[in-house]
Amino acid sequence: MADYELKDGSRTRIEPYESCHAESIANDLFGGMSAEEVRQGRDGLIAPGPEEVLSVCALSESKVVGVCTGVRKKWMGERHRIEMVQVVVAENLQRLGIARFMMKAIAMHFAERGVEMVQVNAEGSNEKAIASYKRIGFKEFGVLEHGLRHGNRYADEVMMWMKIDDLLG
Repeated sequence: MADYELKDGSRTRIEPYESCHAESIANDLFGGMSAEEVRQGRDGLIAPGPEEVLSVCALSESKVVGVCTGVRKKWMGERHRIEMVQVVVAENLQRLGIARFMMKAIAMHFAERGVEMVQVNAEGSNEKAIASYKRIGFKEFGVLEHGLRHGNRYADEVMMWMKIDDLLG
């Protein structure tokens, strides 16, 4: 897709997810997960195809340092928007612009397909993610109480949005 210069002067390449990235995602980004678990999860997520889902990876020196997936809403009245899910950047490379570049690559793909809005959600206690999304330009529009469930534990979900043109601008 494209190469980008990060805030620290280093470079990252954003490219569509492929099964060959699963090993690096498991080892370099999601410690404790097997490559097969990553492969199965991502293959299931992107199964609807490029009209509905685009998953990208950020690479630095052939290691995956970030992943992000854009999912187009399926209901007729919602097809003008996508939701960014699984936005993950390696801890040591956060605040360098990687999440924004991944989101921008996905936004370019979907803007060509008539998408006008981008939504992203974060666990209410994930202050770093919420602050990052706000720096990118997302605006909070609501909180869904108990919107996320981890086993028997519930967490509030902060919902945010922005116009796709603003993300691309």
